[in-house]
Order: sequence, then C-alpha cells, then structure tokens
Amino acid sequence: MGVALKGFKESLKLASALKTIEREKFLKAKVKDRPSVMGLRGGAAVLMVAAFEYYLRTLFEIYISKLNTNPPSIDISKLPDKLKVKIVFDSLTQSMKGSKYGAKKEKVDRINDITTACKYLICDHVDPATFTETNSNPNSATVKAKFKEIGIEDVYALIKSDFEKKWGSRVAIRFVEDKLNEIVQIRHVVAHTTDTLKITKKTQNESLKFLTILAELLEKVIEKQIKNLLKIGKK
Repeated sequence: MGVALKGFKESLKLASALKTIEREKFLKAKVKDRPSVMGLRGGAAVLMVAAFEYYLRTLFEIYISKLNTNPPSIDISKLPDKLKVKIVFDSLTQSMKGSKYGAKKEKVDRINDITTACKYLICDHVDPATFTETNSNPNSATVKAKFKEIGIEDVYALIKSDFEKKWGSRVAIRFVEDKLNEIVQIRHVVAHTTDTLKITKKTQNESLKFLTILAELLEKVIEKQIKNLLKIGKK
C-alpha cells in the first residue's frame, strides 16, 4: 500500500467516526435528534469527498515524482506525444500564468516558478505539480482526464473487472462513473445548500466501500503505468 492510499484510508476514518457517533448515540433516534443525525451524515459526506480529492492529487504527485531520478533515467523526448505536450507546455504555462487559486502573483514574483519549470525540463525531469490539478471537483470526468494525461485512455474500462471482484457483483458499464458522480454531487449539495435529506445509512456505507475500492484500483493502475513510462523513456 502506497503512502497516498494509506493516507486516504486514514482520512476516511474521520467520516467513519461520524457514522460511529450516529450509531452509538442515535440508534433509536427521535424526531428531536434528526438535526444531529443529518448533520453527522452531511459532515461524513463532505469529509469523504475531500479525502478522495486530496488522495487524487497526492497520488499523482507521488507517482509522477518516480519519473525523476538523479541522475535522470528517462529521456522526455521518448515519451508518448500527448504526455510530452502535457509535461512541457503545462508546466511552463502554469509557471507563466500562476496558480488559479489564491492571490494573483505579479510577473516578477513568478520568475522563480518559471526558472524552476525550465530547470526541470532541461534536466529531463517532470514537475509533479503539473499533474495535481483537480479543479476542486474529483468527479468521474476529472479522474478520467487525469489518467488520460499519463496515457490511460479509459481507466474505468481498465478497472471494471477488478472492481466487480472487490464490489462482489457485476455492474453496469457506467456504474463506477455514475456512482462517483453521485457521491461528489451529494457533497456539493450538502456544502452549498446544507440539504442532507437524501443521505441514508445505506448510501453512506456504500460510498465508503466504493471510494476505498476505487482508490485501491487507481493506485494499482498508476503504479503499473509509471513503470511502463520508465521503460519507454529509458535513456
């Protein structure tokens, strides 16, 4: 189990802790307890999605870093064209334009970022930060796009068989995508409207199980792909 996955599972314990409080204190909840119960469920929904988003960013940062060795062991020019474009253009664009979040940097304050990006490229190294953007929305489209950046065209098709084994039953072609979108959308609704009425014990248990399985399989895919890229780009 990698560092990112281990951290994700630890973070999920925060959501599980809220479920434990509900089970132990509100097993036979009365009408007056409803706000507390729904508040705990809403908190768990927000925490598990936040944990998954952070996991996604950390997963790519850690595994992309494995492409960087000293002395360099890959030749960026040998990597697939789409990946080369991502590595070169996005790293320079991000350093030139600055982050989309936080205070906007003046041009003079971006010089260090630009020179750092250039140093990465000159040394045949990849800036991991180039691959960590999620737009604060870890839905199915974001996950698919992140893996496409490193050469995996359809990560959902790739993991479907293993997912079914871990899930315990066969699922529809779009099940993984739809389920992830459902979980993320519930988080959005809670965060922006405080509406928790659609959250049940069953849906939250499924969400925790689903995210755990998905995270495990995504780590498996990226680990294998990074090994492939190290072979392809070998100097």
